[in-house]
Amino acid sequence: MRFGATRSQIYDAQKTARARWLETADYWDDQVRLEHAETVWEPLDQNVSEALRAIDLVATLFTQIRRECEYPGSS
Repeated sequence: MRFGATRSQIYDAQKTARARWLETADYWDDQVRLEHAETVWEPLDQNVSEALRAIDLVATLFTQIRRECEYPGSS
């Protein structure tokens, strides 16, 4: 399995979403925005960051498994 492309897509989407969220501060600056940030945006961003870390961990494990399960001389 290859995780790099999927991870890159998720990371790029998170980066774009963060930039757009920051842009909203230019025209949306009230209590509702603050509540939205606290209840929606920040938990979502945190969950995506945790998912990226999990993808990194799984990719590392798969690389290790692949390396350990290769037949000698098959590389």
